[in-house]
Amino acid sequence: MKPIRCPCCRLRNDGRHIWAYRSCVACGAQFRIRRLYFLTTYTLAVAFSFAIAFAVGNRGAAFSSLAVLLVLPTFWVMLVANLWLFPTDVELIREGWTPGESEADRELEREFESLRALDPVLRRGELETPALGPADEEGDEAPGRLPLSAPRDPPVTLEGIAILVAVAVLLAYHVYTAIEPFL
Repeated sequence: MKPIRCPCCRLRNDGRHIWAYRSCVACGAQFRIRRLYFLTTYTLAVAFSFAIAFAVGNRGAAFSSLAVLLVLPTFWVMLVANLWLFPTDVELIREGWTPGESEADRELEREFESLRALDPVLRRGELETPALGPADEEGDEAPGRLPLSAPRDPPVTLEGIAILVAVAVLLAYHVYTAIEPFL
């Protein structure tokens, strides 16, 4: 992903860090990816899906079914390509660190100025998970027992099953309608 320049401290941040944490590594400013960024990409994906369905030669119900089936894969491909080719469009939610009047703040501001002159891409290190020690492994000897920190599985409801069946039937209908002219 392309690096993104923080609007507050004007330092470049790694795009993956912005995508995952939505904050600046240096000053701690909070970001949000603009909704218009996703809306524009989704609109273009819908247009390309209809163009591909038309180019394949489908008309009528087969045309609309193929277009509906192509929207999400086309959106995903366009979003990934867009993220790798262009910087992500972000907007500021909360400003980060700003220099004060103390000597420590002035020193930190000088460090920011030297970083701006170098123009590096800042990224946060990966968090490492600690390995389980022998004491942690002994306490959980019962087979099939989950550790206490594991969340419970969500309950399966009748509404959830009905929605899943409806989505599967709708998807099967669109697949059948899209390939029917070729059968």
